[in-house]
Amino acid sequence: MKTFAHVALAALAFGSASLAQASTAAYSANFALEGGLPRLLTGNPNFDGPDSLDGRWTTIGTQNAEVRSRDLLSTSIDADTGAVVQNWGNTNYSANKNRSSGPPLSMGQSVAHVPGAGQVSQTSAFAGVNYDRLTAQVEQNTLLSESTAAATWQRGFSLDAHSSFTFSGIATLGLGGDAGPLDAITTFDLGAGSSFASLTLGDVLGRVRTSIGATISDMQAGLGNIFSYSQGPNGLLSLTITNNGDSELRGSLTAGSYVSVAAPVPEPEVWASMLLGLGLMGSVLRKRAKTATA
Repeated sequence: MKTFAHVALAALAFGSASLAQASTAAYSANFALEGGLPRLLTGNPNFDGPDSLDGRWTTIGTQNAEVRSRDLLSTSIDADTGAVVQNWGNTNYSANKNRSSGPPLSMGQSVAHVPGAGQVSQTSAFAGVNYDRLTAQVEQNTLLSESTAAATWQRGFSLDAHSSFTFSGIATLGLGGDAGPLDAITTFDLGAGSSFASLTLGDVLGRVRTSIGATISDMQAGLGNIFSYSQGPNGLLSLTITNNGDSELRGSLTAGSYVSVAAPVPEPEVWASMLLGLGLMGSVLRKRAKTATA
């Protein structure tokens, strides 16, 4: 009886350890402005001039950097119900350190960072808005984790009648050490009534992505053919906003870099070993019950 019990417990322990341990895996998403922000008027004579566009920035911009992670310490199967039991560590969280609006034609600054090894979580994560770029990174060190990192920016604008500008930058994605290869696609989404548009370079599994977008808040100028987009080599994303109307067009620009590492799903061979262990334990318990009633 003891031999069967030891085998069963060993099988369950193997399944639990297989889910908890992970080789180092790194995920990253980055967006870098191509030639800076559109040169709309800022109201600052040091930045406004003859090369300024026919429109203006209406807000100073909002920066947001946020990360969180928690490690999967162990996974097992409940011997009574057969349900998967995941034991999670505490959540490590950080947001918006050193936040500032920065120069008038920049995206400003904000940082979030959890260092990983030796801290609440063994997983390190970083998100940063750094004037002309947005960066999100997650690195698993010794344990599988559930982690997110997001660096985002938003700023209001107005555009004069019969004018346009282009918002563009280079998007780069990175993924290493994950069992699923990086498969990136570019998508363009146009909102209802053409009041919103976004252009995204992202992993089909949703782990890493970078996006730029625009929302129109003032409908007086009309919404015909406002948005057009293009994608170029090396991850270039470009979104053009055109005011075809006879009055001012108002809206906001957005950009973001994101990493999202989801809770792991047990591999088939891990499930097999865990279920084998559970079956052996059930067999041992049944034999013990028969012995007790004999």
